[in-house]
Amino acid sequence: MEADFFFILNLQVAIKDEKDMLAFNLSRDVLAKKNKIMFFFMTKDLNDRLSTFAFDFYSYVRLKAHFLPEKDEVSGEQPIMQLDKPIHFNKAKEALARYKDLEDQLLSLPHRETSENRLISAAMSLTNIAALYNNCAEYEDALRLLENVKDIRERVLGSGHPDTAATYNEIAEVYYRQDDYAKALDWYGKALAIQEKALGKEHPVTAATYNYIGLVYHYQGDYAKALDWYGKALAIQEKALGAEHPGTANTYYNIAYVYDRQGDYAKALDWYGKALAIQEKAQGMEYPDTAATYHNIAHVYVSQGDYAKALDWLGKALTIQEKAQGKEHPDTAATYHNIAVVYTRQGDYAKALEWFIESYKVLLHSLGEAHPNTKAVRNNVAAAYQKAASDEPFGQWLQRNLAP
Repeated sequence: MEADFFFILNLQVAIKDEKDMLAFNLSRDVLAKKNKIMFFFMTKDLNDRLSTFAFDFYSYVRLKAHFLPEKDEVSGEQPIMQLDKPIHFNKAKEALARYKDLEDQLLSLPHRETSENRLISAAMSLTNIAALYNNCAEYEDALRLLENVKDIRERVLGSGHPDTAATYNEIAEVYYRQDDYAKALDWYGKALAIQEKALGKEHPVTAATYNYIGLVYHYQGDYAKALDWYGKALAIQEKALGAEHPGTANTYYNIAYVYDRQGDYAKALDWYGKALAIQEKAQGMEYPDTAATYHNIAHVYVSQGDYAKALDWLGKALTIQEKAQGKEHPDTAATYHNIAVVYTRQGDYAKALEWFIESYKVLLHSLGEAHPNTKAVRNNVAAAYQKAASDEPFGQWLQRNLAP
């Protein structure tokens, strides 16, 4: 086919499964070699449509297992894992291997004479690859690519363009993932200055950055500032998107998470309930974001000592996760872990160890032995085993239970 321009409509709906994804990626790689230009037309609710429909590489599924580092204040026992928003880990390393050659080709473009259109296309692809590095916790590589994207967009679009601001946000997110909150706030601030000027203070994109800033203050433990920024985001979203939009639900969820961490469980359940009502209606009862809300509602009940309700909500979350994300996914492992913690709190160490082992197996396979989350679960397995008071040495018992 001889053509200089390709127009791709409704990408977020077109790529719904692996077959479609691979077909598109093949076309894209071939076009890159042939120096073609592609134009992507998306609907205005791109992020949420992608979150619902898109497969793998182009997906914006936003879940991550978050292990609380502090001891649980209620019992002093193993911490409960919560699921927070940002990211998803799904075949990312395999995808990175597939796109390595393309990455090298894209990085070479700015050093040669090339068209602005090609540079902007390269920036889009490099941003996607950087997101994979970010999801794999390979932060230096993510920043390396995003610095190239920043240089391209500042050069071609200018430092006041919303797409340049989007790159600043992506750089900020990498620092946020590394707990470098000062740098994260600095980059989010740069993005926000552009967005408020170029898009206005009541634009949903600006609201998204308000949310990101709220998350940083949340994890710094400055809950008052977090709620203030979430409130700014929510005021925009309820007006611009409506009270039943998934983006609005995301802010409800974030507010609930703050109240949960503050120990205000009544407010936490109220805000989780608002998020859940939207998620179940807009995205369905079998979607990972819905599972995350079920999961964190369970956390509230664990904190209150209502273990029966906690197990009920964890069971609901697990049903979705095993179906939608698979039994080998880190988020599924988080739920296995928390079921184990509930049984530990109840003194049923035999059941606790069964669930801890399932969690540990998944994390060993998906994240590796050296990952902090894997180490945390191993420590919890050891603590539960010690309470079970078995005569068999722990190392020997562990190896026997990890055997295929």
